Amino acid sequence: MSSAAGQETDEVGEIYDEMSDLVEVYHGNIHLGYWAGDDDPATLAEALDRMTDLVAGTLALTPGQHLVDVGCGVGVPALRVAARYGVRITGITNSAWHAEETARRAAAAGVDDLVTARQADAEALPFPDAAFDAVLAFDSLPNAVDKGQWLREMSRVLRPGGRFAITEYTAEATLTPADREVIATHAIFDPPTASALCALVAGAGLVIDERRDWGARVRRTYDEVAALFRDGGEALADAYGAERVRAFERGLAPVFEVCRAGLGYLLVAGHKPG
Repeated sequence: MSSAAGQETDEVGEIYDEMSDLVEVYHGNIHLGYWAGDDDPATLAEALDRMTDLVAGTLALTPGQHLVDVGCGVGVPALRVAARYGVRITGITNSAWHAEETARRAAAAGVDDLVTARQADAEALPFPDAAFDAVLAFDSLPNAVDKGQWLREMSRVLRPGGRFAITEYTAEATLTPADREVIATHAIFDPPTASALCALVAGAGLVIDERRDWGARVRRTYDEVAALFRDGGEALADAYGAERVRAFERGLAPVFEVCRAGLGYLLVAGHKPG
């Protein structure tokens, strides 16, 4: 890994370290929610869990399998998936705080034998070839500066016949340099078009069996999170500090504006040829 790539990885980790406990604003998740339509009554928390279930459902997991969660956040999706399917999950993250918090949550839930996490670089995964039955990159590929290298590493550590699931923001409108700078403040780098993403996945030696365009299903996330700040500002200020919450809200607003106007959301899932 070049020193420049290493510096970029460290910077992404620092972004998430700075967010630290503010992840609870998203109920411990760092991904988008899924709503079936405009009249779907699901809360943000329910929509986030639904997205976890939908993405994990494409992996065809069976008890005893070993999954690597590339970009595991604080482990909330991993804990849910491990409990539902009886699988072992090794999470990796570029945030030291995320790795520690995942370990704490797994121990508190009594599943630290199933869910573990470590700080590592997705461009150079610290695992041997074909080490895992399944690979999950759940809203983490947007953080990749070199998406092709991330995908090649995911393919390398996946056993032949193993399954993968990847979610990514996709460019649906022309993004200006200013737009790209705005979303980069929250570690969303160079969103590809849907076709470009699929080409990168295929180029890594993976076969796409399923492709879901969920842009219209996730956009409500931005409004729901904005409403949390609008309606719960006092409680959030008491919990995290008024100045910190205001700074976080101010930073999110332009990111959400670009995401609403120019970005879609794609799930691709499939397998590694045997």
